[in-house]
Amino acid sequence: MPHRVVVVGGGIAGLYFTYRLLSAAREVEVVLVDPKDYHEFVVGVPMAVAGLVEFKDLLFPFRQLTKAKFVKARVAAIDERCARPAEGSGPICGDYLVLAPGALHIGSAQYWSVEGSAAIAQAAAGAKAVRFIVNELTPVAGFQELAYAIKSRWPEKEVSIHVVYIGEDYRSFMEVGKRWAQEIGLEMSEEPPPWRPDELYIKVPAARPHPLAAGLEVDPTTFETQYERVYLIGDSSLLKLGLPPIGWGALWQAATLAKAIAKELESGVFEVEAESWLAEGDKEKFLQWMVYRMTSGTPVIHLKGLYDLWRGQVWRFLSA
Repeated sequence: MPHRVVVVGGGIAGLYFTYRLLSAAREVEVVLVDPKDYHEFVVGVPMAVAGLVEFKDLLFPFRQLTKAKFVKARVAAIDERCARPAEGSGPICGDYLVLAPGALHIGSAQYWSVEGSAAIAQAAAGAKAVRFIVNELTPVAGFQELAYAIKSRWPEKEVSIHVVYIGEDYRSFMEVGKRWAQEIGLEMSEEPPPWRPDELYIKVPAARPHPLAAGLEVDPTTFETQYERVYLIGDSSLLKLGLPPIGWGALWQAATLAKAIAKELESGVFEVEAESWLAEGDKEKFLQWMVYRMTSGTPVIHLKGLYDLWRGQVWRFLSA
C-alpha cells in the first residue's frame, strides 16, 4: 500500500511540495485539498501587471492534476493527521499531514490574488501616480515587486513606496531594493505626499498566521508541529518562525520538507539535508540567504523565467 500524504493548500508552497515529493518518492499518494478550483501562481502577479503574460495565464485548473488527487474543500480544523472539511465529506486522513494554507491577509488591497491584482492594474493604468503606503509590522509581501512592475509598464507614471512603519527584517529587504528603485526612477521614502484625487493609494495590508495554524508550534529545522507527522509550511509557518512571508521562503520550506519525507519513506529515517546554518535554525543566516534570493529574483524578467519553469516543469509533471 502506498503511503498517503494529505496536503492542505494548493498555493505555491503546497503545490511545490507536492511536485518535489512525487518527483523523489515512490509508493506515495498525495491528496491535495483546496477550496478553489485553480492554483493561482501569485508569484507571477508582477509579471502580469507588467504585461508579460495575461492574468488568466496565472490560473492552473486543479482538475488537470493527474499525479495527485484533488479534493475541493475548505478545511476548518485538523485532528491529528486528519483534515476536517467545513462541510460535506468526512475527515481526510493520511500518514502525513502537510499544512500549507497561506496567511490571513488583513486589508482591502488584494494584490495577492489574480482577480485582485488585475483590478489594481486597471486602476493604476488610469492614475496619474501610484503610491504604496506601508504601515504594518508584517506586511503582505509583493508590494515592492508590484511597484517595479507598474513602473516598468508605465515608465512615465510616478510610482513610490512610503514606509511609515515596518519590521526590521523587512527594512533590510527595502534597503537592498533601493538600488533598483533608483535605477528605474521609483521613489522610496518614509513620509507619503499629500493625498490627491487623481492618484492611486494602495495601503499595503498585514499578514497574520492562518486560523488553521492557531495553536501550532513549528520546529525551525523540520517544520513539524507538536503533532507527530503534522507539518506547517508556507507563509503561516514563516510568520510563526519570525521570518518574512516571502515566496522564496515558502519554496525553500516545501523543497526541504519534501526531500526529508521522501528520504523517510525510502529509508525509514527523517533527515533534513541542508546547510549547517539551516539545520541549526540560524535566523540571521537565513535572512542573509533570503536577501540574496530577493536580489536575484525580484526583477520582472526573472519572474518570467520562474513562470516558464513553473508551467513547463512543475505543472507539466503534475498534470501529465
